[in-house]
Amino acid sequence: MTLALEGIRVVDLARGIAGPTTSMYLGDQGAEVIKVEPPPDGDPARSGRDASPFLQGNGLGFMVKNRNKKSLLLDIRKPEGKDVLLKLIETSDVIVVNFREAAGKRLGLDYASLHELNPRLIYASVSGYGTKGPHAHRGGYDRVIQGFAGVMYRHMPDGTPITAGLYAADTATPMLLSYGIMCALWSREKTGVGQKVEGSLLQTWLALQLNVLQRADDDPAPVDEPEERLYLMYRCSDGKYINICPNNRGQITRTCNALNLGEILADPRMDDSNGLQEIRDEVLHPTLVELLATKPSQYWLDLLYDADVPCGPILSRREVFDEPQALANDMLTTVQHPKAGRTTMVGVPVRLSETPGAIQRPAPLLGADTDEILTNLGYDAGEIGQLRAIGVV
Repeated sequence: MTLALEGIRVVDLARGIAGPTTSMYLGDQGAEVIKVEPPPDGDPARSGRDASPFLQGNGLGFMVKNRNKKSLLLDIRKPEGKDVLLKLIETSDVIVVNFREAAGKRLGLDYASLHELNPRLIYASVSGYGTKGPHAHRGGYDRVIQGFAGVMYRHMPDGTPITAGLYAADTATPMLLSYGIMCALWSREKTGVGQKVEGSLLQTWLALQLNVLQRADDDPAPVDEPEERLYLMYRCSDGKYINICPNNRGQITRTCNALNLGEILADPRMDDSNGLQEIRDEVLHPTLVELLATKPSQYWLDLLYDADVPCGPILSRREVFDEPQALANDMLTTVQHPKAGRTTMVGVPVRLSETPGAIQRPAPLLGADTDEILTNLGYDAGEIGQLRAIGVV
C-alpha cells in the first residue's frame, strides 16, 4: 500500500501531547518518524498516570501518540549524542520540537542553527502562547490557556467558570501544525528551501472559536456575548441522558409532532422568528424535562430519529468503543503491541481514497530502533558499542 508521505523523514524531539501527536499524524500518512528519547527511561509519558503495571512502561497515551514511530535512545546533552542528532537532522525533512526559544538556542537546536545545517528542513515548533509578547517565555497548559482565550466564559449558576471538558487545544494543535508542515513541504517542492512552522495552544483555542470570536470594531452598538445554553440534555427513565437540539422552526415543529405536543405549536410565538427562542427555552425545554423522564432513552431516540430531529445518546467513553457508527466507518482501530497486547485507539481521522493512511506499527519499545538508525547513519558496530559504553545510547 502506497502512503502519501513515504520517503519523508521526521525527527521528533517533543514531549507532552501536542508535539508528539503532530509527528504521529505524519507517521500515519507514511513518514518515517524517529522519536529521540533520553536515557535511561525515555519519554515521561511511558510511565504517566495511565501506565498500569500490566502495560510495562508503555502508558496508553504514549502508545497512541507514538504509533508509527521508531525509538532512538540518545543523550543529546553529551557531545557525542549531539553529533548523532545533528547527523540525523542533516538527513531529515522535518523536525518537531516543543522546547522554549531560549532552550533551543542554548542547545544549538534553534531554527536559525538548523536551517544553516539543513536548508531544506521544515522546523515545526509548538508553544503555549506563541513566540512573541509578554507570555512567550511561559510554559503552556491547555486548562490555563482555556481561561486566557475566553473559552471558560460559561459559568455555573453560582458563577464558577466551566472548562471545555477536554484538552482540545492539545489535540487540535497537532492537526493545524501538521497542516502547516504539509504546506511547507509543498512550498519546498517549488523553492527547494525549508521554513519554520509555528503552532501554539493559544492560537488553536482562538481558531476553535472562529465562529464566535469576532466583532465589528466600530459598531456603536456591538452584539452582546450570548449566554451559552447548558441544557437541551434530558434524563430518561432508564437513567440515561440524551441530547435534543431543535434549533429552528422546522425542527421545533417536528419535535412537537413526534412527541404529541401540538399545544406548543399553537403558541402565536411560533410565527415570530424572535419568539422561537422563547418557545424552545421557556416552553419546550421544561416540557421535555418532565416528558422524557417517563420512558427509556431508546424509545425517545427512535421517535425523534424517525422525525429527523437533531438528537443522540450521551455515551460514556467506555461505550464509544462499541458504538456501531464509529465502527462502521473504521474510526477506531486495534493495534497489537508487543508488551500490552491488543489495544484499541482512535484511527487515522482523515480519509484519502488513493493513499489512505494506516497504523503500520505500534508505539516502539524504548530504544528498540537505536542500532538500526545508527547503522543507517553510517556508524559501524564498534562505534555503536563505544556510544553505548559511554552512556550516549
